[in-house]
Amino acid sequence: MSQKHEEMIGLILQEEEEVIGLHRQHIDDMVELIKQEMVLLNEVDKPGSDVDEYVYSLDAILAHKMEIISLLRGRLFNFRDHLKTEEMLSKKFYEERGEVFDNLDLDDKEFEQK
Repeated sequence: MSQKHEEMIGLILQEEEEVIGLHRQHIDDMVELIKQEMVLLNEVDKPGSDVDEYVYSLDAILAHKMEIISLLRGRLFNFRDHLKTEEMLSKKFYEERGEVFDNLDLDDKEFEQK
């Protein structure tokens, strides 16, 4: 039980760094994509602009945003599952540890009575 718990903690620490890094990258990507959207809006506001190009480009940007969000959410859900697993393992570990100490206390009391 202890080894599984230790391995899960190691995995969680690694994933935590990865999730935070992905989140930072997500923010950078979103800022860049918003800048591209602003350029699109400025272009489509001009007389004689190509609305078809605007629609195509906006759809590509939105699809890219969805892909980035989906990737981050997938990693986040996986990380959250590992956090829940670690919490469960930790609870079991400390419950088992408590039972061992309870048994030791009982043994000590029995020893003292003899």
